[in-house]
Amino acid sequence: MIEVIYFGADDCFYCQHWEAARKPELMRLIGARKARLVEVKGETLKRPILERHYPADLKWLYRDLGELRSVPRFVLVVDGKVALRVHGTSNYSAILEPRLRAELARQRP
Repeated sequence: MIEVIYFGADDCFYCQHWEAARKPELMRLIGARKARLVEVKGETLKRPILERHYPADLKWLYRDLGELRSVPRFVLVVDGKVALRVHGTSNYSAILEPRLRAELARQRP
């Protein structure tokens, strides 16, 4: 299973831009494959993302990352293990997306 964990906040300009411009591409890329996008959002940029923001199946990731204040942030999880962490939309495009494509290609039978 491949998961892209996206950390953001509704009042984050860069998050809004990624959601409008890149999220639709990501959703097409992962499509019907054994992959998913999980969004973990804080209430505002002024407050950190805390454990309570995480879905139950990702509480382990909070214990690894701790409180997050700087978003957007992305974590690539492959088979339940963190494979890559990046901060910012340019690093999403330059680093995470190519790695995600490679992981998805490895999934094919």
